[in-house]
Amino acid sequence: MDALVSAALEEVCARLSPGLPVTDLWPALRGALEAAGLSPGLDAKRVLWARLIALPIISLVVGEGDGAPVDPVEKDVEEAERRGVRLVASAALRDNFLGMYDRRFAKSELSAVQKGALERVGASRCVLA
Repeated sequence: MDALVSAALEEVCARLSPGLPVTDLWPALRGALEAAGLSPGLDAKRVLWARLIALPIISLVVGEGDGAPVDPVEKDVEEAERRGVRLVASAALRDNFLGMYDRRFAKSELSAVQKGALERVGASRCVLA
């Protein structure tokens, strides 16, 4: 299950600040589920969902833009799919995904153009997969 959680986190990070709609998570994890010998059935979804929403680095939002936060305690995976909930990784985790480790220790900041270029490279991974 840890490999599936890691694969799910990678998918969420690859979508950057908009996050990943819950309905898009399952097709994105098809290969990882098959490698683990699991089908994308409701039981597997529920277990993975519980593991993901327990992580403090994952937020749930609904709506456009930054969205409105969703309380994960009361949401099950089916309800999240119906409501159009998105999984959003923390800014620090997204930075790590883009290769910007320990940015706070750097002597200079990335320009908006540089960060935008890294985000495009990270997002292109979704298009190519």
